[in-house]
Amino acid sequence: MLSSPWLEPVPGLWREEPAHRYWLGEHLFPVSITGVLAHGMSASAKRAIAAKRAIWEPRGVIVHAALERYSQARFREGKGANEALLAGWDLPGQHRYRDWILPLLQLPLWDEVQVIASERLSCCLERNIAGAFDGAYRSAALSERQGREVRVLYDLKTLSAHGRPYATAAQLGGYMVLEAAHGQVYELGQTLWSKPGAATASRFYSREQCLAAWAAAWSRYCLSQRPF
Repeated sequence: MLSSPWLEPVPGLWREEPAHRYWLGEHLFPVSITGVLAHGMSASAKRAIAAKRAIWEPRGVIVHAALERYSQARFREGKGANEALLAGWDLPGQHRYRDWILPLLQLPLWDEVQVIASERLSCCLERNIAGAFDGAYRSAALSERQGREVRVLYDLKTLSAHGRPYATAAQLGGYMVLEAAHGQVYELGQTLWSKPGAATASRFYSREQCLAAWAAAWSRYCLSQRPF
């Protein structure tokens, strides 16, 4: 097992459900990473997403919960956790999304890395923004190749059978900015795509690509908030 420890939570940071509002103690953050990115969407895109909310929201909740549970068990128990987890199926509603979950948990990736964070809340007081990303891992192979520790921040997306991947660098970059405020640095960003019968890990985005994409989205958001 790799040596990197599970990342400690940001002290005092919590998320209010079901509103998905983030608090640091009694401080309420006015916007999240996803809120910034949604702000830049067209009205028609927002309507299309809202129209299918009853489909993608419960699917996303269950599949994300399954991955979180799996990641934490793998960290505690290593590969020995696989059989029990894949046979258990004790999350409410999990059977309904079996075709999304099984390929995701069976990705060869999990045997090649050590997950060091799952469903991690983060924030930046200077920018007054918060958010939560799905996980991070340390790769021994990438670390050996580059001669230094390489950590990857990843986010999970669920798709319909005919859904297609899309650009995610800005979102990953936003999370990297939040984490930098707490001394956590990730060299690469990655998206895990889960759809019925198939799961894939995207190509890597470099840290520079992620931060540049986020900076553009953040600038657009900030300009939209200025009074004229």
